[in-house]
Amino acid sequence: MIFGVPQRKEVIPVRVLLKSILMVACLISCASFVLAQSRTRAQTPAANNQEANPQKAAALFDAGQEAHAAGKLEEAVKLYTQALALDSSIWQAEFQRASAYYSLNRFVEAGDAINKVLEQLKEFADSPDLKQISAKAQTLRGEIAFARNQSAEAEAAFRRALELDPNHKRAHSGLAQIFIANNKVAEAITTAKAAIAAGDDSALIYALLGHAQSRNKQNEEALANLTEALKREPNNAQALRDRADVFLARNDATRAAADLQALLAIEKSPATMLRLAHIYRAARQYEEALKWYQQVADADLANQEARTALAEVLIESGKSENAVAQLEALIKAEPNRADLRSQLATLLVVNQPEKALEQYQAAAKLAPTNPNHQIGVGSALVKMKRFDEALTVLKPVLAQSLKEEQTYTAHANIATAFFELKDYPNAAREYIWMLDYLGKKGEQKKFAVTTYLLGVCFDKFGDYEQALKAYQQFLALAPAEQQLEVEKVKLRLPSLQRQIAAGQGIKRKK
Repeated sequence: MIFGVPQRKEVIPVRVLLKSILMVACLISCASFVLAQSRTRAQTPAANNQEANPQKAAALFDAGQEAHAAGKLEEAVKLYTQALALDSSIWQAEFQRASAYYSLNRFVEAGDAINKVLEQLKEFADSPDLKQISAKAQTLRGEIAFARNQSAEAEAAFRRALELDPNHKRAHSGLAQIFIANNKVAEAITTAKAAIAAGDDSALIYALLGHAQSRNKQNEEALANLTEALKREPNNAQALRDRADVFLARNDATRAAADLQALLAIEKSPATMLRLAHIYRAARQYEEALKWYQQVADADLANQEARTALAEVLIESGKSENAVAQLEALIKAEPNRADLRSQLATLLVVNQPEKALEQYQAAAKLAPTNPNHQIGVGSALVKMKRFDEALTVLKPVLAQSLKEEQTYTAHANIATAFFELKDYPNAAREYIWMLDYLGKKGEQKKFAVTTYLLGVCFDKFGDYEQALKAYQQFLALAPAEQQLEVEKVKLRLPSLQRQIAAGQGIKRKK
């Protein structure tokens, strides 16, 4: 027996449809669709169909629903199609066929089927029950359009469904998904809340609301709703992913890592492994970070993010030798990456400045507009005591637009070059610039050492009064590890004071 179909103006009992599998429930639960009026047309489509066999069509429809409920979607489609061939007026079968097509990701056929349903429903007289059924059909139409990336059509269908039934929870949910896809986060939050108020208690809607709230920086509300989603569906990947983000925003790295670990048990994606590795790296849990970076690198030799991060963590964790080997392997695979060559040079510059110079020079050729590489060349030359060459490279760099740290590094190397060349006036000028920078940054230890070097410069070119001031400031600030310099200054001060008393050195205007 076919439910909800008016035949000869009789009241036909309805059948409660079973829930569709996969993404969304698409079956009609219309327990009292009774049409007191006949169709607006004089005859029903069944009456015009010479081959119509309502009883057999009803049996095929029932069999189709049973197959549908059992997850045998292809069989269900076949049975619905056979039922419709016998009686094309069975809009319920067409609806169910649209639902099955949708679950099979056969969206074009699903769209054609639901459009036929909506055309058939126009033939019935208006009633509250018809509005509810039409709202369900419009909702399925919206879901199909959304799956086909037809955002405007999907939104129109969901809005039409809500005009027909303002409390249709699936229409609210679908509209919320449209808003999320179109980056209308505030609207998504409002609509998702409306879906919950209408009775949607699914993990999907709580996950969607939490996702929207996390994007809107409403972290406390997002945390509550994402947790609700995970109570209903502990393996909801999107909710785990979003809640990890919320935990990170709340500086709760431990619980963020736990959610990502749970996510990896569901889907072991490189992106998730990298996120987990980044968390461990930020927490200085280097062994854990290395483990995950290594897994990504081993699984995908071309994943340069993982391999580069692996080298960086090896550096940060003090495993420089391993880092050098890792970077050399990366450079061999990608010789045109200036950033890798610069990283390797940074590791080599202290103990192997010649090799560092080669890498910095190669990086500078590959990326000539990056001042870091030129500064690196200058630094390596200073380490190699090739001071004149270092100055030739570094002086022009200061004319470029630099970050503060880059400017400081350039000045520091220029100062060292001038100092070693015994050009103390120019070295003093550089140290004065450095002291101004270090004072603003609060770098007390570096400030003290630079004050000592400035004192030496003043002392060397005979500005004894300024040297005395610098030495005294150094003694007031000197850290414990600078005891050798402290002793040198203490030995120098008595003779320096005698020279000043005797009027020796550069005379300053009073």
